[in-house]
Amino acid sequence: MPASPRRLALGLLALSLTTAACGLKPTAYDSIKQNNGGSLTGNGNNNAGSGVGNGGTTTGGGTTGGGGTTAGGTTGGGFVGGGTTGGGTTGGGTTGGGTTGGNTGGGTNGGPRPQCSAPTGGDTTGISASNISIGVHAPISGTGTPFPNNSFIAGAQTYWKTHKVCGRTVTVEVLDDTYKPSGAHAVCQQMAKRDFMVIGAGGTDQIQACATDSVIQKNQVPYLSAGVTTNGLTSLNNYFALSLTYQQQGDLVVNNAKALGVDKPAPATGGKKKQWAIVTAAGPNFEGARKGIESALSSRGITYEEFTIDQSGNYQQDAQSKGSTLALDGYKTIFVDLAPGYFVFMAGGYYAGGSGATWVGPGVTFTEVTVAQYLCTSTHNSISGHAYFLAPNPALDKSTADFRNAYGGKYDDISWALWGLSEGLYNLLLNASDNLTRQNFIAKTQQARISTQVYPGIDFPRGGGHFGGTAAWSQKVDCNGTQPNQNQPGTWLTSSSTYYKI
Repeated sequence: MPASPRRLALGLLALSLTTAACGLKPTAYDSIKQNNGGSLTGNGNNNAGSGVGNGGTTTGGGTTGGGGTTAGGTTGGGFVGGGTTGGGTTGGGTTGGGTTGGNTGGGTNGGPRPQCSAPTGGDTTGISASNISIGVHAPISGTGTPFPNNSFIAGAQTYWKTHKVCGRTVTVEVLDDTYKPSGAHAVCQQMAKRDFMVIGAGGTDQIQACATDSVIQKNQVPYLSAGVTTNGLTSLNNYFALSLTYQQQGDLVVNNAKALGVDKPAPATGGKKKQWAIVTAAGPNFEGARKGIESALSSRGITYEEFTIDQSGNYQQDAQSKGSTLALDGYKTIFVDLAPGYFVFMAGGYYAGGSGATWVGPGVTFTEVTVAQYLCTSTHNSISGHAYFLAPNPALDKSTADFRNAYGGKYDDISWALWGLSEGLYNLLLNASDNLTRQNFIAKTQQARISTQVYPGIDFPRGGGHFGGTAAWSQKVDCNGTQPNQNQPGTWLTSSSTYYKI
């Protein structure tokens, strides 16, 4: 059964979006502790409007609900109101405040609706005068995620303490999808009935399941996730990827390898004697990752051998064996896109009998503090400076002063990712704040170009209206550093002077 919902601040959403691949199994934690002796103890108000009313009734665009002098104007319409003239029968009625409430309804004499107008003419599930409710599904039980709960729960509200959307507090309902597609279907159908939008927090298969769920689609609930697969998602009107998909990152991974001087290694001495090894999870939801890297390598005349991994069950022995095989075959540049736990054990198997490998891959799977800590433990620090993965944001060493001040010195890279993605979502909500309905959010997001301090930018028109990623940073693992608020070595450093653009 799903866990009872918990309501956290929207900062948790930002963290959740960075975990879109897979997590470490509980047995992985135990095995690393037993076998390696390691343990993890992961420990100005830009307020766009306030006093926003509902403009009368929920539909609020007609003579009664939207915006006569009292119901939708100075008294009822909040920050910008409906206007004595613009919110009445002409400006906020059938013509001005139609099904989507769009850009042309509700303003003076039926002109464009101002930012923070009262919602009208659409589905306002999850929106009240004081609150915006967002649903998140995540693997709270089952496989779990490799992150210290203390880190993101303690700091989850930090960004949102000074950022409201038209005077509304943003809260998040988190439900356990048990790391199964069936679990994702169950909880997403519940959230579709009460939350304004739904966010996929982790698990490529679960994201794909929820995005395509019949209830999510019937109700056209806005659904957002990090960029992962495109399987079954490209034709969905209500789906939005906030970062580059695995397939989009193929060229960037090879560009990153070229900058490191490892894009054209000598062929392996064993196996199929190719230059690269490609190791990905099996199944159609990772087909995009395989296609992206295959195309990028083939266009440059680089040969490769592929390994597709079944990650079901207890995979520790299989992962260690796979790592040992890669070492014996002599592969030196290895592309990885699978569960962090599998990677941890595979890297340990590799360094038990080999050396000299460079590990590369797309984001957002690995670049979190606990993954670095486990990699360093399992490889006895041999992997330090030899694993380079992409991410939507630079590493913590490029964090901004406003972020550090907001957290009072108690932060880690999870807090940093949380800060950047909260900023992105905040801007998307403001972008649709002329009419906070599900329909208007979808329509506005399809045309949204968002700039933030942390990320390269989100450009949905460039990605066909639904895939907003534009670039990625490269990060490298460092086993000599320790992040703030952590007591175990292992961190990620920014390894490129700027980001790689598609």
